Amino acid sequence: MERIKHPKVSFSSMWRNTPVRRLAWAMLALTIIACSSLALYAGWATERLKQRWLDQEYAIAGALSRDNPELASQWATLLSKPPSAQEIEDGRRWLEQYSVTPELSARWLPVLDDFRSWSLTLLIPAALLLLALLSWWLFRESRSQLKTLRGLAYALDDTVKHNLPMAERYYGEGELGLLANGVQELSQRLRETIDQLNRDKSFLKDTVADISHQLKTPLASLMIYIELLASGKTDPADSAEFLATCRRELDRMEWLILTLLKLARIEADALELQVVPARFSDTLSASLHAVERLAEECKVAIDLREHEPDLLVPHDSHWLSEAISNVLKNAVEISPSGSWITVSWERTPIFVRLKITDQGPGIPEQHLPHIFKKFYRTSSGGSGVGLGLPLAKSIVEKHGGVLSAGNHPEGGAVFYLTLPLQPLPANDPSNLTKL
Repeated sequence: MERIKHPKVSFSSMWRNTPVRRLAWAMLALTIIACSSLALYAGWATERLKQRWLDQEYAIAGALSRDNPELASQWATLLSKPPSAQEIEDGRRWLEQYSVTPELSARWLPVLDDFRSWSLTLLIPAALLLLALLSWWLFRESRSQLKTLRGLAYALDDTVKHNLPMAERYYGEGELGLLANGVQELSQRLRETIDQLNRDKSFLKDTVADISHQLKTPLASLMIYIELLASGKTDPADSAEFLATCRRELDRMEWLILTLLKLARIEADALELQVVPARFSDTLSASLHAVERLAEECKVAIDLREHEPDLLVPHDSHWLSEAISNVLKNAVEISPSGSWITVSWERTPIFVRLKITDQGPGIPEQHLPHIFKKFYRTSSGGSGVGLGLPLAKSIVEKHGGVLSAGNHPEGGAVFYLTLPLQPLPANDPSNLTKL
């Protein structure tokens, strides 16, 4: 479909309008009919005028031959040769005696009066008929275009007020086609926007409920511990334990709030990544360092198998490190004590794929399609609230990569993090400046 680049309407753009083409062909057809009718009428009227003139000449010749035969012979001789200028002048002066001048009204000449009467009788109805046909055609075309415009207006109104799809589609050419395409596209986008707003509203409702549920337990614990500490009836050992518990609950609340803010920034497309070529092994080491303490507490070993320590991958080290550490944290929490987690990667000409395998119970098949949803948990165990994996997936996708999960044939879960070795056009800042 053509896009309007400037307000000027050229002949070629007008000719693409179906109503304009139909009107042009109709005008051409009416013009041909009118010219053909005029040609036929001219021939017929000429023959009729000739016949009327001959009848009058026959009458004059008959009268002369009856009363003055010699004048009749002279009349025939003069009729057969072209008149001279002197003869015309003499005849004009002679006829002026009988008031036969150019100012003489045509109605006093039977031949001309009859010709005029017949001409008006035939030409006026024919002109009115052609005008009626043209008016009918214009009305028909205008009615068709107005019907299309009214249909587009009703469809847009149904979309805005009732979120209904367009019942009919118009795929014409020209300016009306451009308008119809714009209205149809606007209607589709309005429906998508309304649907997205409804989804966002439902998501916000569920998110608020989940956040309230997640904050309710630590807040209740904090209130109880603070009341116990404020009562002064606890010994120093219990007070120290209560304070440590309060600190853990506050840390958990802080992590929850900060993670939600990060997710909100990513979903609002307000997160600016500094994607530059950097050593992938350094980012991976930073991720392992972030979960070392948790792994030691859970007595889980992490086996890092580096293949290319100097491999450069375009990414944001800070954010990708957080994504990987969230995946590792999830693997550590579900792994049994004394087990280990294997971290390795492989490189292809197009991408690098990180593989994280644990020795936990694996992910039940019914949970695999949902593990990257916010606040979704496969079990009640672990300290997570269901935000680490969704955040990791959002960060990886922001890099143009893919984060997926599955089960290892030998047991345990396996996560694959795939990143392109070359920045994608949408994520390459140099491409944005070129545009």
